[in-house]
Amino acid sequence: MDKQQFSIIATGIKSAYPASKILEDRGSMDFWYTMLADIPYEVAENAVMEHICTNVFPPNIAEIRKLCMERCKPQALSFDEAWGVVQKAISRHGWNNPDAAFAEMDDLTLSVVKNFGWTGLCHSENQTADRANFREAYETKAEAMRNKSLLPAVVEKNKALLQKRYVPAVEVRAEPQMEQEEPFRDVRADLTDEQLEERSRKFENMRRRVLGGESKAE
Repeated sequence: MDKQQFSIIATGIKSAYPASKILEDRGSMDFWYTMLADIPYEVAENAVMEHICTNVFPPNIAEIRKLCMERCKPQALSFDEAWGVVQKAISRHGWNNPDAAFAEMDDLTLSVVKNFGWTGLCHSENQTADRANFREAYETKAEAMRNKSLLPAVVEKNKALLQKRYVPAVEVRAEPQMEQEEPFRDVRADLTDEQLEERSRKFENMRRRVLGGESKAE
């Protein structure tokens, strides 16, 4: 919506809550407009009208955006609904036809399923644990998705830029190199025939002494 359209909405809010002193200065008007400018006028108007009709206190920016998102953003399935979709897909298509199963899921449900692994869900023998783990993951992602949908376009864009600027980059470390073992080398290759013969004679003498000692001990 443009500034003129926002001024109409602001006038309605101020007239509905005359004692609140809401939006009473130019700075407040400019800030509120920045936070709501990405919303179509008719959506914002209808959301503010709902708030005025159901609340005795004036709205804040978050309340208006939440009401607006209910009008122009698809609502996520409840956990029970999402889990039901997954169970039906498993029953209909099994582990060996994931493409057909995935086609029946919304993006949020599908992202959680892929994190768990389709084959693992199909073959699991502990559905109670699967259901509990799926619920935790699904509700965490759904909450993050709802929060993201409430952000004005300018805030979301600047958030990404700030994260890129200030969040430290992940340090890529080189994999440790395995120490190379030296190939086996037969030291006898460096000996002369005389040295080899001498070693053989000493070994034979030692063997005889050992065997002779064993014979005496018996």
